[in-house]
Amino acid sequence: MSSKDVPPLQELAMQTLLRDENLIISSLGKLPPVFFLELFKQACERGLGNVLKKMVASWPFPRLPLGAMKKRNFFQIQEYILEEIDRVLIQKVRPREYKLEVLDLRSVGQSCSDVWSGPIDNWLPQTSSEAKEGGKQPLKVAVNLYLRNDPANKLFFLSQWAKKRKGLLEVYCYELQIWLPSLSDCKYFLECMNLHHIEVLGLYCLRKPAFLLNLNSYLGHMTNLRKLSLSNLHEESLVSPEERKHIISGFASQLLNMECLQKLHLDNTSFFQGHLHQLLGSLKTPLDDLAVTNCQVSDSDWYHLSKLPCVSQLKQLSLENIRLVYLSPEPLRVLLVKSASTLVSLSLEDCHMKARYLYAILPALSNCLQLTTFNFYGNQVSKNALKKLLRHTASLKHLSMELYPIPKDCYEDNGTLHMEYTGILCDELMDTLKAIRKPGRVYFGADRCHECNIRYIYNKTMMCKCRRIAD
Repeated sequence: MSSKDVPPLQELAMQTLLRDENLIISSLGKLPPVFFLELFKQACERGLGNVLKKMVASWPFPRLPLGAMKKRNFFQIQEYILEEIDRVLIQKVRPREYKLEVLDLRSVGQSCSDVWSGPIDNWLPQTSSEAKEGGKQPLKVAVNLYLRNDPANKLFFLSQWAKKRKGLLEVYCYELQIWLPSLSDCKYFLECMNLHHIEVLGLYCLRKPAFLLNLNSYLGHMTNLRKLSLSNLHEESLVSPEERKHIISGFASQLLNMECLQKLHLDNTSFFQGHLHQLLGSLKTPLDDLAVTNCQVSDSDWYHLSKLPCVSQLKQLSLENIRLVYLSPEPLRVLLVKSASTLVSLSLEDCHMKARYLYAILPALSNCLQLTTFNFYGNQVSKNALKKLLRHTASLKHLSMELYPIPKDCYEDNGTLHMEYTGILCDELMDTLKAIRKPGRVYFGADRCHECNIRYIYNKTMMCKCRRIAD
């Protein structure tokens, strides 16, 4: 046997311990921290329930990143661990070695080795030194919650656990995403957690806009919210103009308290049509990320958008699938002028923009000197218009991702893409760009297929089957 085949001493010791559960348990108080953690991982891998319980009862670290330890037998392992944590919580005198302060059930943003307090916990309230010395501070349980109509959701136990051990543990949710039609379906979750510490909130598929009104009493406590996303908000039944105004006014009034809000994403939210300026106008502080996508925007909303204080320092702006062809280019021009010094990402995908509209915003666009990503797919412009656009990007030295439409010159009268001509014109456009500056990643994309919604990318993807069959 060569020296390379001999396992390190630590691995040999680990293998010896893992052959005898009683030996593991009797050795726990003598193990160095690194060895303890590696042994815990191995016990999780092997599903050693008794060993896991004993290790948790003498957990020597301030954190337990349980969510990062997902294995095939995760839910069984979780049951062992939570059962033991619960047992320790209710003890009048906890084991001297037990140092657990944060049980982290989140599966992203951490690794199995994150057992020490650090930046990952900055969003949580700090434990006072007096509480640490007393040894009975409430356990912080950190989670991300994704609430759907799923009776098998393994996190549903949290609300019952928090209620049962009130004062002994506190639930802190960093990211809350809701796909439930009624507030009553998630009310018990909202009432068991510290709403002030939620930083990311997503509301999806809300068939009843009154959901927003009912949510107001909870939103008022989410004063630390950084990102808010609303998607697919429609009227399931007819809502009177007065009721609509009442719901939107109530929701907007809660945004007044969100002084930390930095990102706002509104996707397919037809309910806000004509009231978008009222919603955005309620924000006190500038946003760095605004997305208004797949929406119908009224002339009034569009006119007021560039005048709102919250859009003066945007880093990311997405207006995907907003039919700008029916709206004035002036508000967009003003918006680009306002955010020229900060904007790093701009998406105007599928805005159906034509040459005259593009020309109106080009001077403002060319001054967005920090821009790194520009998405212009899905706009109906010619080769000459695209060449003019490319020349106006000469000063945009930071561009690393550029997405342009295949020129409309490449389409037949029936909408079919002429492949040979596409290659000639796209190569010509690349030559034009290379003569102006050093390009990053540059792609030319066709209009989306009406059947499958897939976009063909020249020299990158295959044409979808629908179009191949049609051809």
